[in-house]
Amino acid sequence: MDYENIEVIKNNKVATVYFNRPDSLNSWNEALVDELTDFLNNSKYDDDTRVIVLTGKGRAFSVGGDLQEFLAFDSKGIERFNRKVIDLFRLLEHVRKPIIAAVNGHCNLETIQAVDMVVASSKAKFGLPEVNVAISPGAGILVRLPRIVGKLKAKEIALLGEWMTADTAMSFGLVNWVKEPDELMAKVEEISSALSEKAPLAMGAIKSVVNNGAEMSIDEGMEYQLKENSSLFYTDDLKEGIKAFLEKRKANYSGK
Repeated sequence: MDYENIEVIKNNKVATVYFNRPDSLNSWNEALVDELTDFLNNSKYDDDTRVIVLTGKGRAFSVGGDLQEFLAFDSKGIERFNRKVIDLFRLLEHVRKPIIAAVNGHCNLETIQAVDMVVASSKAKFGLPEVNVAISPGAGILVRLPRIVGKLKAKEIALLGEWMTADTAMSFGLVNWVKEPDELMAKVEEISSALSEKAPLAMGAIKSVVNNGAEMSIDEGMEYQLKENSSLFYTDDLKEGIKAFLEKRKANYSGK
């Protein structure tokens, strides 16, 4: 698939995906959602991609849905779009590879709700501005956000529709690191490079247990974690990791 609304650059097992609609502050139209979904589906089977980075071209990460396209949709079009976006975020959660958001500017919280780590520019702004144009935030964010920040804070963010600073977002547990703008991508590269050298199957298990186990009862979660953990003991990577540790050398993981 030829992409027009995203740009993908691969380097050293890291795929960086740029939202490529800078004139609309990287708002998500249906075509962008289709392209990102296609890329993620293909990346599941791409052994040369171990880490995925999402970021934006221009001065914004993404301000959310494309309002111009919303006006052109009929009721069926709106439902189709929303279902596609919900499916996209579920896909982000299910891809067994670390996904990092490099937030370079304004960021609708919907667009980072299913990533694994967030690195933000100190100039970035985060929020859910939909209420200001008579829309309720969608795509699952009102389900996921209270599980991170609590119900009261989630309602404050969504009902007021105000933008918050990167430092405030980090204090709410929505951001991992805040860096000056000229240091943002260097930090992302540092993290993604470190992740790209770790065992892919183990990282996939960790991501899956955290994402899925957190929604289970304690007993169900423990059983799920046991299943994921036990499966790693039959891999070539585990043997390589133990040998490398005993031989005091860097491990070379194959993802098998």
